[in-house]
Amino acid sequence: MLMPIVAFFECKLRHRILAIFVSYLLAVVPLFTVLFFFFNQTRILFNNLPSVRERLNNVIVLISDWSDQKFNLEADATSGWISENILAASNISMGIIRESLQSTTNVLVNMVLIVVITYFMLLYRTAFKNFLLVQVNSKSREAVEQLLRQIQNLTKRYMLGQGLVIIILGLLIGSGLWLIGVPYPFFWGFLAGFLEIIPYVGTTIGGILPFFYMLMIADNFWQPLAVVGLYIIIQQIEGNFISPNVIGTSIKINPLFIILGLFVGGIIWGIPGMILALPILAISKEIFRSFDTLAPLSYLMEDGLARKKDIFLEQFDSEKHRLFHLFFEEKQE
Repeated sequence: MLMPIVAFFECKLRHRILAIFVSYLLAVVPLFTVLFFFFNQTRILFNNLPSVRERLNNVIVLISDWSDQKFNLEADATSGWISENILAASNISMGIIRESLQSTTNVLVNMVLIVVITYFMLLYRTAFKNFLLVQVNSKSREAVEQLLRQIQNLTKRYMLGQGLVIIILGLLIGSGLWLIGVPYPFFWGFLAGFLEIIPYVGTTIGGILPFFYMLMIADNFWQPLAVVGLYIIIQQIEGNFISPNVIGTSIKINPLFIILGLFVGGIIWGIPGMILALPILAISKEIFRSFDTLAPLSYLMEDGLARKKDIFLEQFDSEKHRLFHLFFEEKQE
């Protein structure tokens, strides 16, 4: 994200370190300001999370009374089962949300560390590039440079596209929440837009937070349910129309590899690892496609794999594409 900005100011200022600092002022400082606003505002809104339990108790009473009358069930058995299962689940989810909101300091410390590491990567980027080039012979260096340009363009397209998706989702969700009557509608909308950078997990959290908030303050139950319905509809629109047209199909990874990437990224680096899972997978797919042996693996990672199931037998049924050659040697008869 920063490299094109740094390159622009480097041409103007003729000084790499100064160009990096100017780029930080224009890009990183506003980003930190926005993130700090979201963390602080969310902490304020959810200071009274324990009140959700009382609200859920009222919901449970209404549900148990309705089910007893409708199905002629025993009141004690119904309320006991609901209390044991729903309230236990709510305690777990509330604990996760509370712990996440209390980790602001750790997140900010990690972000400062990221800024420092990014600074040195920008400062030494030419040396890193030359190091990679000397690892291959002179005939292959043009292909390596082309691969690096493709990765840079893919990353730029992903970052710009993701920013545009955040704006579109923020406006769509914010407008929908405003029509429903949710307080701070565009705060919730843009929060959901930012959380969308974590596939599946972020979208779920983006819908759960305003849902529980409305459970706390609403005098009816149609508004929390309307919030859930809105997020489901927007998620379908985003997945089928917005992201494919804004970000592009080349970055789309099939759900199996996204889930595996989120799982591995979460284990290795927590929430930052989950955020980076999708761009890392997209970059890996681009790298794999540049090598004959790994090219089939890149197509295995693509979205729409069920429709492309025959591509392996049609295009990659040759010796140079056999992945197992990296580990085993076929016996000659």
